[in-house]
Amino acid sequence: MKQTLIGMNAAEIQAWVTTLGEQPFRAKQLSKWLYEKHVRNFEAMTDLSKAFRATLEAQAEISPSKVGHTVMSSDGTTKFLIALHDGQVIECVTIVQGNHLTACVSSQVGCNVGCPFCATGLSGFRRNLSASEIVDQYLLMQHQVDQGLLSEFTDHTRISRIVFMGMGEPLLNYREVVKAIGILNKEIGIGIRNITISTSGVIPQIRKLMEEPLDYNLAISLHSARAHVRDELVPLNRKHTLPELLAVAKEYAEKTGRRITFEYTLLQGHNTSLADADVLIKALKGIHCHVNLIAYNPVDSQYQAPPRAEIRAFQERIRSGGIPVTLRHNHGQDDMAACGQLSLTNAETLLRTVEG
Repeated sequence: MKQTLIGMNAAEIQAWVTTLGEQPFRAKQLSKWLYEKHVRNFEAMTDLSKAFRATLEAQAEISPSKVGHTVMSSDGTTKFLIALHDGQVIECVTIVQGNHLTACVSSQVGCNVGCPFCATGLSGFRRNLSASEIVDQYLLMQHQVDQGLLSEFTDHTRISRIVFMGMGEPLLNYREVVKAIGILNKEIGIGIRNITISTSGVIPQIRKLMEEPLDYNLAISLHSARAHVRDELVPLNRKHTLPELLAVAKEYAEKTGRRITFEYTLLQGHNTSLADADVLIKALKGIHCHVNLIAYNPVDSQYQAPPRAEIRAFQERIRSGGIPVTLRHNHGQDDMAACGQLSLTNAETLLRTVEG
């Protein structure tokens, strides 16, 4: 069985290269080709000897993950369907923003939290992703950006920010997500302040994050500060309750010095009244935080986005209550690449169609 190289850190690559009888400096060369130059074949690694390249060809693979299809929105936001080694399919997204490119990556095949307004949650859960499969989402997208994929939309050629906001609950795949972030940070060079983990509120794992040597950006999918409403919108709330979640968020912000982002999807008739805003303001007082409002992106569910005027009134109420708040622009909505629209079933259907 061939050794998969993507997902190995520098020490692991060096240890493996040494077993092949090569000098340690060869590991640094190999790491550079994988993580800095984003190459997808050994023949392109021109400063390695032909003999070493032949050995790599025989005994290793860069990654079994492949881009099955891409879907580009009118704003340049591009959804990638990634085919994995076992036939499973995941989605990841490159988002074109004013002064940078952001990669939205998945941590699971599907999701087992089951939020009823989220396409991923509605499509069920298959398995966790490995660190290799997580890291390679970034590398596959960056490789295509290197080839000029987004040249008509932006002058930026490097994806410099990463958000774990694709398929899955990252903290339910804790070990592999943390390893992947270590590689993205140390081997690829993405600043730790430019990497954000989004969670539905897995409290024991949030506490575990506090003990890590790095201070991670944390986003919490809140969606309501009313316990009974959040029970409906985020089923995990029945196990990890709202008071406990807000307490651990406050503790996390104080211990790490990092501002918590609370994600709040606006769902008409459920969480968008001025009374809902007042409850939210009261709940977040004393927490170093920021509220990111998300106008609901349509999927096959009972929920609807509120009118624009209602969104603006809600936003203004939060702001006047002393809580920093922004309204997220829905990148990629026209091609189902926006927040909450990543669907395992849709991905598999489209990939089958493309492959004939």
